[in-house]
Amino acid sequence: MYIGIDLGTTAVKTVAYDKSGEVLAETESEYSLITENGGVFQDAGEWWSEVRAGVSSVVAESGVREVDGISVSTQGIAFVATDESAVPLAPAVSWLDARAADECAALVGRFGEAGLHRVTGKIPLPTYTLPMLMRFRRDHPDVFDAAARFCLPLDFINLRLTGRHVADHTVAGGTMAYDISRREYDGDLLDFAGVPEEKLPEIGCMGDFVGTVLPDVAAELGITGEMKVFLGGQDQKLAALGAGIDDGVMTVSIGTATAVTRLLDKLPDDPRQSLFAFDNERFSSEGVVATSGSALKWFKYSFFGGVPYRELDVLAEQTGTSAGVTVVPDFTSGASISGITLATSAGNVLYALYEGVCRQIAEKAAVMGGAKQLKVFGGGSRSDVWCQILADISRLPVAVCETPQTACLGAAILASGGKISPCGIKKVFQPRG
Repeated sequence: MYIGIDLGTTAVKTVAYDKSGEVLAETESEYSLITENGGVFQDAGEWWSEVRAGVSSVVAESGVREVDGISVSTQGIAFVATDESAVPLAPAVSWLDARAADECAALVGRFGEAGLHRVTGKIPLPTYTLPMLMRFRRDHPDVFDAAARFCLPLDFINLRLTGRHVADHTVAGGTMAYDISRREYDGDLLDFAGVPEEKLPEIGCMGDFVGTVLPDVAAELGITGEMKVFLGGQDQKLAALGAGIDDGVMTVSIGTATAVTRLLDKLPDDPRQSLFAFDNERFSSEGVVATSGSALKWFKYSFFGGVPYRELDVLAEQTGTSAGVTVVPDFTSGASISGITLATSAGNVLYALYEGVCRQIAEKAAVMGGAKQLKVFGGGSRSDVWCQILADISRLPVAVCETPQTACLGAAILASGGKISPCGIKKVFQPRG
């Protein structure tokens, strides 16, 4: 049996698979974001307790106590300061925390936007780990100095499972302290930020053997024998792996936000793209639509009384057109609706929202280039009308994955050493017209 875990921003999903990739058991639980004093935090202890509960649950439900491998997909960028025993010294700072604007500006002032992108592959943002660590050092100098480690979610869980503090290239790449060409931390960036490299996780490649689960942890989880832990990665990258990303296949995760991911053999010289080292040889480009499912959720409750999403799909299908209405759905910078007339219906506005999200996805895909197919998963992939609109706007076939949640599957693929295959395709939408 293999176990794949997806530690997301507000929930953890745990799935147990047999050696053919069939689901034996699965569970999901939620945890909270903490918002105070303008910041966004989490209790890292909840990350561990919910992972532990999820593994215990699927082991008990499946009736299989011998686990051949386990791997973890996690949110990126967030961090927690811990002592030598991996006990948190302060709340974890979420990737949603955007207070480090001054620190990000200082990095840009020292290295320049072009210089930062050339080294890290990132368009500088205050939500990346390095500026957040600089802010944490300023606000909590005693805790910063006392910390034995600064853990990202992936290496925090690996540390609690095996005693080894290790993250992969995709998670380390989200720190904005990582040299994407050399696949290691950049000393100049760390020196300027005042962050000791020895407090950061070591870096490996997704699929690497991390270690065996500590005996006391295995006993608590109800596992017999030696359960091997294999290195996972950042959730969007593992979701793309589970969806079957490949040359010419661009993956699109339509959830609360949307991530568009493409594999690359070499780094492009394009400052518009957010770039990652995917593994030891390949790179990936990622485009993000900040509010996609969350924009639809806002429409659902603001204009449609919270009706089920399926009813929204039926209305959009019946309407069939935006009738000249345009929706810009980025709620982070200020969404807008234009082109409304007295003839405009609620269905027109809804259809325009679907179009607005798809337009942004298509723009990201066009910047990255090279796609022959979009492979879609996440909650939005359940909407036929949304997928058809995406095919029409992008002018690309849109293949819908058999399972909308692929991050656990991506983790299980790594845990199995590639014995489990990516998910299949349920339906393909061809561009119309």
